[in-house]
Amino acid sequence: MKATFILILLTLTLILTVPALTTHARGISDDELIIYYSFDKDTLEKGEVLDGSENENHGLLRGNLKIVEGKVNECMEFPGGAANYIAVQNHHYADLFPELTLAVWIKTAQRGMIASWDRSEFFRFGAGDDVLGNLTFVGFDVCCPIKDWHGDVKVTDDQWHHVVATFDAEMKRIYVDGELDVEAPTDTNNKMIGKVITRYGFIGIGSEAGAFGGAVGPNWAFNGLMDEFFLFHRAFSKDEVESLANARGNPFAVEPADKLSITWGKIKSVK
Repeated sequence: MKATFILILLTLTLILTVPALTTHARGISDDELIIYYSFDKDTLEKGEVLDGSENENHGLLRGNLKIVEGKVNECMEFPGGAANYIAVQNHHYADLFPELTLAVWIKTAQRGMIASWDRSEFFRFGAGDDVLGNLTFVGFDVCCPIKDWHGDVKVTDDQWHHVVATFDAEMKRIYVDGELDVEAPTDTNNKMIGKVITRYGFIGIGSEAGAFGGAVGPNWAFNGLMDEFFLFHRAFSKDEVESLANARGNPFAVEPADKLSITWGKIKSVK
């Protein structure tokens, strides 16, 4: 009888707690997902990191990058230096666009570029920057005109941090570890990002590339670890940012809370 009571209690606890645990993950939609690099070892194939968004925006590895233990399963280790980066295939910009979210886990002790499609033509995202005297905070720079901007929370302390930048016609925001760092209204003359010009992107180094594999720059390369890189063409809500920061794996592969296989009827039938 005691064993039956304990089983019923444990099952009730499961029913009550699982919905709470799945709330964050269920708040994430893959609408307008452009790139997803998990950096897990099974996504590495013939010198490429495979894009989990199904858009086939795979990344070609340049230099001496390698997969190591990460924040969520495995991650990519960038050794620094202008020769070590990922060249994003297929996805390039050639016209203005209205919304953006960039999100990634990073661990680094110094300034470094996270992702760039050319600050002077579209945008870039980094730990630090080279124009505002910022070596320690998240830098998020968009064009056009160029608006250089950074957060207030230090992220170059050699600890894991989840960093996010969002942009739409109303607001731009930077989040660190699921919490809002800074926000500001979008400039009235800067409601869209970009120019009518072609730019390809890099992960881990700056881009000035008018074609795939084109020129890099600036060359303050990322030195450290990156995990779970996302690029969306929509601005995340605060709840979505928090959900992504709390995810521990593919955030789109979660069973809804109402699909619990254990029901009250089954509990009552326990003997």
